[in-house]
Amino acid sequence: MFYKSCSLSKYIPHKNIALQINFNKISNDEKDSLKNQIRLGLIELAEEESKRRKKKRLLAYSAAASVVLLVSLSVFINPNNTVGSKPQTALELFAASNTSTDSNIDLEEISLVLQDKQTIAVQDSAVISYGKNGKKVTVGKQAINTNSSVAAFNTVRVPYGKRTQIVLTDGTRVWLNSGSSLIYPTQFDGSIREVYLTGEAAFDVAHDKTKPFFVKTKECNVRVLGTVFNVSSYPEDKNVQTALLEGKVRITYTKKGILSNQEIQEDLNPGMIATINKDKKQLKVERKDVASILSWRDGYFTFKSQSLGTILNKLSKYYKIEFIKGSNLNLETSYSGSFALNENLNSLAAALSSITNNNCTVNANQRTITIK
Repeated sequence: MFYKSCSLSKYIPHKNIALQINFNKISNDEKDSLKNQIRLGLIELAEEESKRRKKKRLLAYSAAASVVLLVSLSVFINPNNTVGSKPQTALELFAASNTSTDSNIDLEEISLVLQDKQTIAVQDSAVISYGKNGKKVTVGKQAINTNSSVAAFNTVRVPYGKRTQIVLTDGTRVWLNSGSSLIYPTQFDGSIREVYLTGEAAFDVAHDKTKPFFVKTKECNVRVLGTVFNVSSYPEDKNVQTALLEGKVRITYTKKGILSNQEIQEDLNPGMIATINKDKKQLKVERKDVASILSWRDGYFTFKSQSLGTILNKLSKYYKIEFIKGSNLNLETSYSGSFALNENLNSLAAALSSITNNNCTVNANQRTITIK
């Protein structure tokens, strides 16, 4: 074989180096040896390239298999995207379809909505009371026949700035706070007693070991046998709070995850408060003065070491007013005090100014108080 005079670079793969060779200065035997080394080097390179390609294919297959496995697990664990969710009761389905209770911002009067959609206006001081069979309800001095032979759902809606009381068919007494709604059956026919709350309410539950009582909200469930407690679950608030005065309750909160939900339960004893942070999805239990939290049912707003922002937020709901806050106002400063919830705006502003040492100005026509 004829070789043209030239220089050739030989590459040695395992040493990662190249040698410059001049074919004019070597013998034929040396040339044959070099050609053999070059041929072996090329074979080695081809084998390494083949291994690299197989490894890439294997990684690709593994990744694809992982995706398929993940999707398969998702379908198996959560075929209908309802991970960890329990079957909804008739009350919860009714509440989900009844969007009118989501906000009472434009409501002017306390309203009782019967199962046939008939709406009864309720005076401020009137108590809504049901008979034992649920067929009759008394609103103040007015007796109304519900025409219900089986349990049906009624709804009480309270505008901001007002409150009302309800006596359910089992004797449980409910104080429904400003801007709140309660959905409940006219009869407790099943093995449990349950109501659905939007906003804030205090409960004095009639004792019945055979029928536990549940207060259901969008965020959590509260289970009781017979007790006095307060639940605050306004849609616009960051927290859902349950405060126990007497008895024992169990809070059930479902923390939603990507592939599964985690059900968290906490039992409360008297003097305990459970707070669910909606944004952080956390449940915290602590001991505080519970009696002051329930003071609103007696016509007073009593607060101990609460931030100015929290106080103004509650007063805004109770009085249906707007607070215009000065730029230098410190909303984190804590205060203690008490307000009578039937005070006029001027009296409220004077009391607020005395407690906080801030200047308060009332605009009665626009129902605003400027505080700075």
